[in-house]
Amino acid sequence: MTMTADHDTFGKANPVLAEGLKTVLLPAVSAAVLGAVIWFKATTLLPDARIVLIVIVCALIGWVATRLPDSLVALIAALTLVIMGAQPPEALTDTLGSQIVWLLLAAFVIAAVVKEAGLVERLVAPLTRSAPRVLPFFLVTGLAISATAFLLPSTSGRAALLLPVFLGLLAALPDRRLIKPLALLFPTAILLSAGGSLIGAGAHVVAVEAIDATGGPRIGYLDWLRIGAPLAGASVVLATVLIFAIFVPRDLQCARIVPSAQSGSLSSLQRRILFVLAGLVVLWIAKPMHGLDESMVALGGAVLLLLPPFCTRKPKEVFRSVDMELVLYMAATLMLSVAVVDTGADHWLAAGAISLLPPELATHTGAVVIFMSVVAVVSHLAITSRSARAAILVPALALPVAGLGHDATLTILIAVMGTGFCQTLMASAKPVAIFGMHESAGFSQKDLFKLALRLAPVKITLLVAFALWVWPDQLAELGPAELQSQPSALAASEQPLPRHQTTAATVASTPPSSSQRPMLRPGRTTAASSDTAPITRTISSKAEQQPYIIAQARSDLRVAHKQIKRDLSRLFQ
Repeated sequence: MTMTADHDTFGKANPVLAEGLKTVLLPAVSAAVLGAVIWFKATTLLPDARIVLIVIVCALIGWVATRLPDSLVALIAALTLVIMGAQPPEALTDTLGSQIVWLLLAAFVIAAVVKEAGLVERLVAPLTRSAPRVLPFFLVTGLAISATAFLLPSTSGRAALLLPVFLGLLAALPDRRLIKPLALLFPTAILLSAGGSLIGAGAHVVAVEAIDATGGPRIGYLDWLRIGAPLAGASVVLATVLIFAIFVPRDLQCARIVPSAQSGSLSSLQRRILFVLAGLVVLWIAKPMHGLDESMVALGGAVLLLLPPFCTRKPKEVFRSVDMELVLYMAATLMLSVAVVDTGADHWLAAGAISLLPPELATHTGAVVIFMSVVAVVSHLAITSRSARAAILVPALALPVAGLGHDATLTILIAVMGTGFCQTLMASAKPVAIFGMHESAGFSQKDLFKLALRLAPVKITLLVAFALWVWPDQLAELGPAELQSQPSALAASEQPLPRHQTTAATVASTPPSSSQRPMLRPGRTTAASSDTAPITRTISSKAEQQPYIIAQARSDLRVAHKQIKRDLSRLFQ
């Protein structure tokens, strides 16, 4: 009897043991193996850079393969960098004072006041008034979210301010199983639609500066709208259909949304709050005139809405609505991004990406377009800031590839537009974290993976199609005289590949020869080549590198602009 009982107990324990091996031992072994490979193979990197890459790989495994909360994994990774000496303690504490954190704090306060006043329900009532079916409702909602990209310049700010809209729509859902797809739709539409507007992301300004410096057309707000809006719109529509097909149960695909019962005119309190919100949008749009960044404008609006004419609750009660877990998570992931750039691991990764392009395909336009699209879409797994990805990929990947005989304007557009895809991990983008870590969202890391595996090929296909058949004609219309001075992307396959470009080390670590450089606009050759002193990356100057990553805030565009100019001078010397 005892042996039988012991056998039954062991049999019952086996599933627990197997689950423990799956969730603990396998991730630990994978992290140890990959860490050893990085440490012993990446010998060209400084020890600090190797430590950073190992920690980031371990964090990715922790986010994907374990049940630990994402915020805890991020904090452990950040503390590990400090303990191992790869980053100073200030690198972590300084991120808590970054402007993206202040933007989130202000947005949470604004959202709490708006929700308390019942304004959200009134604003979303038109979306549900006709009781549409699920797919049309999702499509209209996705396009409405996309329209905010032309008004609000920050994807993080858009996500934080649209969070109460998502919460207000929950009451209109006929079944709780629709919460997950709706929650996935919001950050997906926010991120993919940003590419349609010049102010949609700081990465776009990086692209415009680089295109102008390489002799391409001068792209303005309306020009970018013509180039980016069709791609952004197609991406949002296809992503919405994918979310509907993957996450909406079959028995709910024909269900109707519950119409809102809200009717009548706005109350005086709601009108006052709406007036303040409209003022915030105007101030965000007018940033070039007054110079205040998004976080300061949002903070001013939050303080104003806490005053008695707008808020009926005590400020202490409103402050309790701030999600501190999300704030700490943002701070930790920002530090990881800072560390990648600060130690030089970013350019090492870019050099590794170039090495994946076979020399015999380097002059083939289609192959290069596909290669650039894949690298741009995948880059969010290593670099979590969109502006940082653009500031790294443009000088370290797009311009060297253009130096092989391709149109620099086209390669820059591919690199920057591809960075808009970043839905694979909670840490990949701030809008994903804002919605994913909210208790009402209902989606997990597994759901993000399921969506990303299907959406990434769609995004890559759209990038390739636009780069080969749409953008060349649009760019020719913008500045035909200037574009004629550049190597044509369509005729690049006729140019032989220089022999000394067959290794990634040469492409990434040395300036291209004069025959390989993207041609400058006439009249700029002297200015660009006068700075003949080699530009080196100073790893120790951490104060100079940190601000543009903590970016998307304080010096997001200013330092990215400086980086572009510095790397361009290296290429053109």
